[in-house]
Amino acid sequence: MPVDTAVAPLVKTVTVACSVEPAFTLFTSRIADWWPLATHSVGGTAAESVTIEPHVGGRIVETLTGGSEHVWGTITAWEPSRRVAFSWHPGRPAAEATHVEVTFVALGAATELTLVHTGWQSVAGGAARRAGYDTGWDGVLASLVASVQAAERA
Repeated sequence: MPVDTAVAPLVKTVTVACSVEPAFTLFTSRIADWWPLATHSVGGTAAESVTIEPHVGGRIVETLTGGSEHVWGTITAWEPSRRVAFSWHPGRPAAEATHVEVTFVALGAATELTLVHTGWQSVAGGAARRAGYDTGWDGVLASLVASVQAAERA
């Protein structure tokens, strides 16, 4: 399959109704609380959890029923309450990874979270993969926002 030579970065921005530190913690340390594993995982209904190892070189790992694992990516930048970046290859070999960077910016009592997904030009079928993630990230980030809203109501 040919490599796409010019595929624009995918950029998604949402506002979460909490300050920067809890937003970063929710996105990273508490990812299993909000990530929609039923629809956005390698294992589908067998997916039990996802974790992020909190350091550069740490892995993003999906754990399935029975304990088997799928590595989704590796942390490339870890700046608590400011940004996290990682390679991204759920269900694919690490050699086919793209790159995701998430930044957290205070907006009063809320936080603007911006996700930038790049590297499409480096992988076969990059334009098609980007198109799938365009809607995929919308659902994932909506789940994050809903999780914060539910916590506020509780």
